[in-house]
Amino acid sequence: MQDLKQRCTELDQLLNSLSGVIAARTVTENDEITDIHILSDSTKSPKQLVRDVQSAVMARLGEPVDYKLISIAQVDKQLVVPADQVPAPEIRLNLARISTSLEGSHMETTVVLSHHEKVYSGSSRSSVSSRNPAMSAATACLNAVRQYLNEPGQLSLMELQKNIIAGQACVSVAVALATGDFEGQYYGIAPIKSADLEVQAAAMAVLSALNRVLGVCGIEE
Repeated sequence: MQDLKQRCTELDQLLNSLSGVIAARTVTENDEITDIHILSDSTKSPKQLVRDVQSAVMARLGEPVDYKLISIAQVDKQLVVPADQVPAPEIRLNLARISTSLEGSHMETTVVLSHHEKVYSGSSRSSVSSRNPAMSAATACLNAVRQYLNEPGQLSLMELQKNIIAGQACVSVAVALATGDFEGQYYGIAPIKSADLEVQAAAMAVLSALNRVLGVCGIEE
């Protein structure tokens, strides 16, 4: 005779195939069934499900089971998300450091991002006369994200604007992302808390646009 645990494994497979059942698990102790847990949708009443479970136990094990050992938990079927459709966890690249340096008539901006214990660095070189530190910081931030993705050329800064929203100065960006079969345009915004923090706002706006989608791309380490 098969071991009870093995027979209950086969029973669980049978229970999972019953109409209305989402998941089933049989618990045993000392060669006896102590509990049968059923998670189901609302297409059948709990009483009908209990009768179905009792019939399945009799058919598979050849012995009756007390209805008191069967627990039914029902959920709205529309709220059940298949495992393969559960969204990937959001990736959070954090702004670790921004630095600028001058060399002759050029300015170089470097943005360092962190994720877990790793850091990713990107730089952008521009003319001092351009007087657009926000654009330089946003470009450097994108280069740091490229290093994280390890797929150069898939990111581009479509537009950067400085606006006043509800009395607050902000940097807003539009970013294009294409990787494998994934392609889209994303938008981010961050407040300029002071004139000295404009470059920080530009980098944060880029992260605002991209942090929501990096996990969906399936490109986390």
